[in-house]
Amino acid sequence: MDKNIKKMKLYENASRIFNDLEANGYTDGSYLDLEVLNKFDQLHYNGTDSVLDCINQLDIKKTDLVLEVGAGWGGPSRFIANKTNASVLALELQEDYTQVGRVLTERAKLSSLVEHITSDFLEFKNNKKFDKIVSWLALYHIPNKKKYSEILFDLLNEGGKVFVEDLTLGSKHNESDNHMLEQKLFANSLVQYKNYTQFMSDAGFKTISVRNMSANWKIFTEERLHNLKLNRDSYIKSHGVKGYEIIEDFYITAFSSFDLEIIGGIRLICEK
Repeated sequence: MDKNIKKMKLYENASRIFNDLEANGYTDGSYLDLEVLNKFDQLHYNGTDSVLDCINQLDIKKTDLVLEVGAGWGGPSRFIANKTNASVLALELQEDYTQVGRVLTERAKLSSLVEHITSDFLEFKNNKKFDKIVSWLALYHIPNKKKYSEILFDLLNEGGKVFVEDLTLGSKHNESDNHMLEQKLFANSLVQYKNYTQFMSDAGFKTISVRNMSANWKIFTEERLHNLKLNRDSYIKSHGVKGYEIIEDFYITAFSSFDLEIIGGIRLICEK
């Protein structure tokens, strides 16, 4: 997989989360209350509400071994582990995010349940099969949708389940949008909503449920952008002008892409 994910400016500075934590009184090395950390470590839409839906719909239990694909800082992995006592493997392509995620997990005292590793998912090997696999806004980064769908299937135990929230091509997408999607969202395998489940089905999965998230995420990204602008000064105080400009540009891109229906969203639950 192309390692040039850093051209997506949102991912340039993996350590920026420490600025937010310090602004809230959590200095280097101090214990992190998960309720505070979860305000900053969820890089997907609807935060821990979405992760709680995942836990309930997959019925994640203490005895489960869970894999999060594209874990970033590992926010969902920590939330799942803390809520269920399941063992979670947080898999991330970017080593700097893995390192920061490991520090956050240690400070939240969840290292006994959450393991962070760096790997390209297309090259990921594991001795054990997983009971559940989860992923938020990460699979569309990975090229070769057919191959990674097959890898997801192979990594699961029989009867295991997958929860995916991912971007799709919007109903008004056209070829002229592709350069923007590649440069600003690092899109490598976007497909139409109606075709997404077919890749999973071809890999061997049975679809349990599928939901179009486009309208929901349009509202979320609009509110997120509005709140960022309202809190511009405090964000600049923690991250500097450049940091603000990077996040504002990304938030504008996300909202406008949903608003113009260049992209859409899907929530998919499948079973092996």
